[in-house]
Amino acid sequence: MGKKVLVSCRDESCLAYLTSILNGMDVQNKILLDDRDLLLEILERDYPVVIYDLKDDCVNNIKMVKIIKKIRPKIALIVLSGDLSEELGGKVLQEGVAYYGVKPVHAEALVNAVTNALNLQYS
Repeated sequence: MGKKVLVSCRDESCLAYLTSILNGMDVQNKILLDDRDLLLEILERDYPVVIYDLKDDCVNNIKMVKIIKKIRPKIALIVLSGDLSEELGGKVLQEGVAYYGVKPVHAEALVNAVTNALNLQYS
């Protein structure tokens, strides 16, 4: 089996889309739906790549990104969002994420982001 990717997504259509993309890659993925479960999983196991879908209605999006990066500073964090604002995108990128994409993310862009993140983590 391939390298590990942890996915946290609450939107069913996004989850199905991400799963279909990751199933076409040589990765072993685990899906979580809740932020608390995500944090526990990151604390308990070492994942080289995490794909995190920001909650559209949550004002604490940046806090969650900061917490993930604080727990695992070297993790390759790929962040997806339905928010089109440049302000949020800029704030997320300032936290040192590997990739920030606005949904719907093009499949090729996501494959490239995951591949690049895994290559960096395992090089």
